[in-house]
Parts: sequence; structure tokens; C-alpha cells
Amino acid sequence: MQWMPLRPGFGLAGRIDRTLSEQVDSRFPAGTDEFWMEQALIESMNSVGISSPNPGVGCVIVKNGRELARGFTQAWKQPHAERMAFGSLPSDVNLEGAEVFVTLEPCSHTGFQPPCSDLFPGRGIARIVVATGDPDPRVSGEGLRRLATSGIRVDAGVLEAEVRALLFPFIKTRGLKKTVWVAKWARMPSGHLADIDGNSKWITHSQSRAYTHWLRQKYDVLVVGARTFLLDRPAMTVRDCALPRQRQPERVVFDPKGELLKLSDSELEGFRVLVCRDRIPEAKRHGSVFVGMESDPDSPELGAVFKRTLESLPFQKPLQSVMVEGGARLLRTLARDGVFDAAHVFTGVQKFDRLSEREWLESGPGSGFRLCTHHVFGEDVLQEWVKED
Repeated sequence: MQWMPLRPGFGLAGRIDRTLSEQVDSRFPAGTDEFWMEQALIESMNSVGISSPNPGVGCVIVKNGRELARGFTQAWKQPHAERMAFGSLPSDVNLEGAEVFVTLEPCSHTGFQPPCSDLFPGRGIARIVVATGDPDPRVSGEGLRRLATSGIRVDAGVLEAEVRALLFPFIKTRGLKKTVWVAKWARMPSGHLADIDGNSKWITHSQSRAYTHWLRQKYDVLVVGARTFLLDRPAMTVRDCALPRQRQPERVVFDPKGELLKLSDSELEGFRVLVCRDRIPEAKRHGSVFVGMESDPDSPELGAVFKRTLESLPFQKPLQSVMVEGGARLLRTLARDGVFDAAHVFTGVQKFDRLSEREWLESGPGSGFRLCTHHVFGEDVLQEWVKED
């Protein structure tokens, strides 16, 4: 399936305004399949930052047009959305004729949790509506077949494009069998990311930054280049987005020449810094903060070596996704090497004097990508691009 343009108000983070506020109104007529699937999608956004590498799924149980229960996927290895929804039902509830709306095909295998598809048969449920199938080869249609065989009506494809976009890292990882890499940058109308001195705060306004902060907990690892780190001293936190704020991201600095070696341990707290191997002897005083890359700073393969080194680092959970936030040189290098699978591009109205030509990027990631989101935050414009399958 191709990655299709999304309905207004939806992006790779889900319902865009939900990233800014905990309370949002529906974009669909009450009681329609789209209305209830949107509710499941919004519910699934509560999984941000905790469910990865599992998909963040939402489930809503409805009877006679009235919601009975809802649930979202918990932390990795913990209960899935369907079990949370069924577990919150009153003990005496009658599900005869009920409908269930779930954003992803219920699983049909035993992993850390038992199969969710086993929850439905024998309860009197009349219909299950699913946004999209699960590409995991252990499921891949088997969950829907089990439900249909049990006599439950199965309808699929409601808000499919919007749910697939929200589940992009999970779906793309299952298809590519590799870590997903995503670019994010904010540019002026001229295409510049900073002035000649490297100053870039703030090109975009508060809502754009809040959306970016939501993305930071959506992806597993954040990356910036050494020059960006030295000039901006970015916190790279999720402080400004709507609740829940369930994790601060793993943070990595790409520093092939060892420019950060002059900083103190306190200035590098919470970051891992990747430097080329010849700088490692100087980095010993920083302990494990610095990680050596088997390359030199001028190697044409440096981008590929950086990618390979980062993906080999030990993390608390399997690494599914990486977001690179800058600077322009690092983004260009990785784009040239075909690393990126998607891009979030903000264009603000801020203008600086004395612009730097090296701090310049196009409005999109180039050929082979499809525009799926165009959204306006006040005076800022967000475009989101996904590489075609």
C-alpha cells in the first residue's frame, strides 16, 4: 500500500491538535465509523513514549451508539489496547450486539501477552472495525481470519491512512526490517536554517515547537550535530507538548572531530557523543559518554559509519526509530546517503540578517518521497514526507 495524503488535521504524530491539548473535538459526525475510529486513534496516542517497539494501539468498545470502554497499549511487554479496554468493562456488562473499534488488527500469536484475537469470540460482539492490518508476519491477517471464522463481522480500512501514518515507525520497520530514520528541520522562507553565526532560535513559534516535542517522545533516539549542540545547547526534551509526557528521549550528538571534548561532564550529562576513533584517547576522562566510530572525520563513508555505530549502541529497548534534528550539514550527509525514511519540515516566518549558505535546506527531502501532511500552525507551515515503499 502507498503512503497516502492524510485528512486535514492528521499527521505522523496522529491528531495534530492532540499533541497541543489533552482535549480535542471530533472531526467526524457522531456515531459514524470514522468518529469511533478517530476516538480509538486519539486513545492510542496515550501510548506515545512507552509502547515502542510495540505499536501504540487504541481500542474503543461501543454498544447502541454509546461508549462502554476504551484502552491503549501499555509499556513494552505489558497489556495491549484490547485487553485494557475489555479489562475496564463492568463485570455485569452485556456485550450482545456490541461493536469494537481498534486501530490495528488484533494479534493472533503469543508473545509477552496472549493473543488479543482470543478476547472477542463468545461474548456476543457483532462487529469489529479495524483501521489497518498488522504487518508483523506472526499476524499478517491471521487475527482478522480468526475473528471472521468465529462469526464476528469484520470491517477494515476505516481511517487507514491516518492510522498507518501514526504507526509509521512500527509499520516501516516491519517492512524494511531495519531501524527507521526520520529528519526534522525548521527553515526560513528562504530555506536557511540559521544565520552566518549559526543562530537559529527561534525560527518557528510555540505550537510548532510543542508538536516537535511530542515527536521527540514518539521516536526512540534524537540526534544533533556537534556545531548545533555547541551553538544552541539544546535540551532536546518533551517539555512543551501536551500530556502525557512519558519519557525523555535518548540523546546522541554526532561529533566526528571531537569538538565537545572541551566541555565538562556536567555539560554533557544525558548525552552520548559519537566521535571518530582517533579522538577516543582524549575522551577517556569522560568515561562512556564518548563512543568511537571506526572512521576518520574526512571519510566519504562517515555518514554510513555513524548510522551503523549508533544502531549498534546498547539501549534499554530494541531500537526502532531515530530522529535527526540538525544541523544542515548532518541532514544533507544522511539525505545524500539515502538514510531517511520520512521528514518533518517546518517553514516559519522568522528572518535573520547575514545568512549562511551552508545552513540551507530545501523544503522537502527530495525525490522518492510523498507529501502526506500539510498543516498550518499560526504563521508556520508543517509538511511531512514519507519515502515510498
